Order: sequence, then C-alpha cells, then structure tokens
Amino acid sequence: MAHTTSAPRQYHFFILSMWTQPDHRPGQPAAWRISLENPHTDERTGFTTVNDLAAYLATWMAQRADSANRPVTDEA
Repeated sequence: MAHTTSAPRQYHFFILSMWTQPDHRPGQPAAWRISLENPHTDERTGFTTVNDLAAYLATWMAQRADSANRPVTDEA
C-alpha cells in the first residue's frame, strides 16, 4: 500500500475585537467597529463593516494561497 504525505497544516491566528460606538443616535442602529490584529506581526487593521472584514480576509488568504502554490526553484 502506497503512503502519501501531505504538506503540513499551516495555522494562522488573529485577534478579532468588535464594539459599538457609544455615540449613536436614539432610534438608529448602533455603529459597529471591528479590529483585526495579527499577533505575530502586531499589524492591526480596522473595519466599519463585516463585508470589509470578509473582503480583507479573502484577499489575505488568496495572497497566501498564491505564494504556497508557486513552485520552489533552486537558483544556485
């Protein structure tokens, strides 16, 4: 029986913070604020909508998938 090995899993962790703005008008929905922090790089990015957060994460994942799929070449 042939045994195949797969690439090791890569885990990425983020700290997600969400809060409402305290100065919203009565009768109006509260404005949410979102912060995403990468604890490895200390990079923090802010968002005002969940759609903006989702778009950021989709781009972030696509960039890493592209770099993971590039063949490794030995240029020595």
